[in-house]
Amino acid sequence: MQKRPVRAILVFLVLFALLGLSLCANASAQMQSTIRVYLRRLQVEDALRIRIQGNYMLEGGSMSFSDGAELTVVLRGEQLVLHTENMAVVMGPSMKLVRAQGETPGALLLNGESGLYEGDLLLTVESGVIKPVLYIHIEDYLLGVVPYEMGDSFPLEALKAQAVAARTYAMGRKWVSAARDYDVVDTTQDQVYRGLDGDTVNVIAAVEATRGVVGTYNGGFAMCYYTASNGGQTALATDIWGGSGDYGYLAMTDDPYDLENPASLVNSLSFQSDLSDSAVLRGMLEEAVAALALPYEGVQIESVVSLEPVEPKFEGSYMYTQLRFTLSLSADVRAWLAQEGDDYAPLFDDGSAFSQEMLSSAYGLSLARRGRLSLPLEYHDGRALLPETVTVDLSVYDQIKDGLSLGLNGGDYELVSVAQSGDTFTISMRRFGHGVGMSQRGAQWMAGEYGMTYTDILHFYYPGMTLETIDWPEVELVALEELPDSLGAARARPTPTPTPAPLPELETGEYYATVALESRSSSLNVREEPSTSARIVAALGYGRRVIVSEDAGDGWVRIRTAELEGYVRLEYLEAD
Repeated sequence: MQKRPVRAILVFLVLFALLGLSLCANASAQMQSTIRVYLRRLQVEDALRIRIQGNYMLEGGSMSFSDGAELTVVLRGEQLVLHTENMAVVMGPSMKLVRAQGETPGALLLNGESGLYEGDLLLTVESGVIKPVLYIHIEDYLLGVVPYEMGDSFPLEALKAQAVAARTYAMGRKWVSAARDYDVVDTTQDQVYRGLDGDTVNVIAAVEATRGVVGTYNGGFAMCYYTASNGGQTALATDIWGGSGDYGYLAMTDDPYDLENPASLVNSLSFQSDLSDSAVLRGMLEEAVAALALPYEGVQIESVVSLEPVEPKFEGSYMYTQLRFTLSLSADVRAWLAQEGDDYAPLFDDGSAFSQEMLSSAYGLSLARRGRLSLPLEYHDGRALLPETVTVDLSVYDQIKDGLSLGLNGGDYELVSVAQSGDTFTISMRRFGHGVGMSQRGAQWMAGEYGMTYTDILHFYYPGMTLETIDWPEVELVALEELPDSLGAARARPTPTPTPAPLPELETGEYYATVALESRSSSLNVREEPSTSARIVAALGYGRRVIVSEDAGDGWVRIRTAELEGYVRLEYLEAD
């Protein structure tokens, strides 16, 4: 996520004027509610399969497509080629499918995925691959975001809070992205978007109930960051990402709701005070003790006396950078030691006294005074507890997190805490995500266990934010009957899948296999050569039987049927 707040909502129209865009009032209003989503998650390279739902046309009105039409766009050099039925049309370096009026809302199924992409699709060529950008109304966009950022099973009020946060974030990103050809990407870099799933009824209700509601701050959109779990404390954006943005709508505060939710992730390590059950931690502490260069032979750790987190990364934060261990040690000692109950300094075998650095403050009397008092000493030759404890620090993020496998994030965002019960210590790390803004697990607990509303949740996580409602314009689509008559002749019609011819007999070294994909609506590309950059010669559906004729190396095999030959990835086949 980016980290800059935006200006006032009304400046969209000013922006369009400054950019010299000659838009009619309705088009300008419609652009305000349109989000451009770069569909990076699809990882489109040289081909994109499209199935039409409803009615679409090419921008400019040269061709239209009815419900059920199946298209494939293939990259040939720097040109996009549109294939439909038995026709191929060179489209040039870009093309755009736009929705037209029909009985059902226009939507696209892409590369066999189940989510419906409800919008217009712009395809361009960039860096040798096809770049798909979806133009979609903000409210339709949220239907493909909220169920994948939070989940349809969450309480309705939590889903409403998520819808407002996601809507506000997207509009904020739209404002700062005018200089590029997309506003957001469909991954966690911004917000996960996977298209509409009609079964997410709770999400659909939450989006509709909060339609147009956004968060504002200081005359512009608040950047509504959110995180899976903050670990019990919200973070400040400037602490996590640096910079000096105006985030007065955020605060660092304890979050008991996230901490109470048993679904909030936590990684913990419990160990006995003698470290007998944690060899890795003992090894780290032994290295730290050795670095102290104590004046004893055979120093060993006997037990952990106490443990506390210290040195917070930021003032008031629970992002402590060090864990401080107070340790009891033993060593090989040859010395005259005081008897039990005698708190005077012992004497080494060579007649020298223990130095003050080697002793605790309880051994403060000098050797001279001991001699004058003539107190009895006992000679000790062997292992003994040292008269003082020592303290050593271990780095939370470099040693504890990685060395003990307690991390939850790639970045160092975790909160650390310690607890002691009898002879058992427990180190816990919490916070899944950056911790800024709304905690999704906290919102879940607030709504589900405390009956709090979405406005309660938003005011807790964004205390300086104001909620406002935007009245989005309805999207006006071109009616098919208004299109030029010449379009009808080019309209694609869905055709039934032909029954494949029986497979030939096997030759020596060959075997039968079946296409096995993640989705029954997916298909497997057959290529002219064993490479993803090679030309696609056909697409095989789920369950299609083929003959595997040879291993082409690097995970590719040559296959054949009665109708075709080519190369596919072996991982998508199951031997019969």
